[in-house]
Amino acid sequence: MRTHSYDVAVVGAGPAGAATALYAARAGLDVALIDKRTFPRDKICGDAVARKSLSHLRELGLFDRVGATVHEPIGRAVLSCPNGHEVAIDLSSPEEASPHVVCRREIFDHVLVEAARAQSTFIEGAAVTDVVRSGARVEGVVVHEGGRDGEVRARVVVGADGFDSVVARRLGLYRHDSSRWFVATRGYYRGLDVAPRTVEIHFFEETLPGFLWFFPTGDGVVNVGLGLVHLDLKRRHVKLRDVHESVIASPRMRERFRRAERMGEVHGWNLPTPDFSRTLAGDGFLLAGDAAGLVDPFSGEGIGNAMDSAKVAAATIAESVRATDATEAARVLGLYTKRLWDAVDGNEIKLHYQLRSLARSRGLLNFLVGRAAARPDVVAWLQSMTTEHGAVARKRDLLSPLTYARLFLNR
Repeated sequence: MRTHSYDVAVVGAGPAGAATALYAARAGLDVALIDKRTFPRDKICGDAVARKSLSHLRELGLFDRVGATVHEPIGRAVLSCPNGHEVAIDLSSPEEASPHVVCRREIFDHVLVEAARAQSTFIEGAAVTDVVRSGARVEGVVVHEGGRDGEVRARVVVGADGFDSVVARRLGLYRHDSSRWFVATRGYYRGLDVAPRTVEIHFFEETLPGFLWFFPTGDGVVNVGLGLVHLDLKRRHVKLRDVHESVIASPRMRERFRRAERMGEVHGWNLPTPDFSRTLAGDGFLLAGDAAGLVDPFSGEGIGNAMDSAKVAAATIAESVRATDATEAARVLGLYTKRLWDAVDGNEIKLHYQLRSLARSRGLLNFLVGRAAARPDVVAWLQSMTTEHGAVARKRDLLSPLTYARLFLNR
């Protein structure tokens, strides 16, 4: 087992961890990236890579590498409500015809990992089992590799090891809040008719405020999954896989799946959404990505916020490592949480929790989509929510009763 001491040890080589390693290496830090799996590996996910994530890829010089892989550019979304009405929304912009892509995580994560491998020490197939401490300070991690335990020492440890983070658990910071978290399914299907460059979002009464999605990944394969709030699933005493199967067998979907072929099994996973009261940093450590609970509470998208956390973590660590003494280094790490919520826009996250509550109303969804299906100006208004400029203000309109009064009166 390695005895070298690093500036930073990053646990977990998903988008949060690999991007942290890349940004930290760019800042001149000596980085160890550790993952219990060997790459390439599958990762259960919706596979959507949105505008924010693509921006990070461009910054890291990896955009063209992802573009050279099997993926599907996305410029359009079809949205349907519980009564079956649907509307198409243009996601493109004058600057970028396809501001989003869908790329299987086995491919996407491997691009990031291979770039990180070239710029850091990559320790794969090695499970982190504990953190190393000196008093209250974290000074490294215990790693099980090749049948033996050893230590990887570092000035800062980054827990980027997913929703069930070992780093968070060993520090007593793991928190599973069923009222906040989504649980979701994912299955891959061939032969499912989805228009080119198009994703689909379908709301069903039994999934609200969650939804069923069709995300084409390229090469004729479609990622099909659904998300529900975990507490709702527990209250209904149903199994997640059973809800998935019942929805795709429903009258709205039955014909579309009649000739579709499922590739492998349907898998489930957890999507931890933000809890602003959580401790995400301390003396010698930070949490990033799903380990920090950064999945968007409305859309369920997590890669963009994970990569935001990576950039903030790397910058904060670089500043901490260059501090003049241990007290100052710990103080700098303590700034991470505020910097993180600023970077991912904590106010927008709070808004998205409100929108998620709004999406529990079957009648409201039917009304809104029905109006959009009949009126181009409502479609244009919904499209404005997908752009960066003015998007938050437009989303806030959805919370105002005056908005629905106007939609009702202006037929």
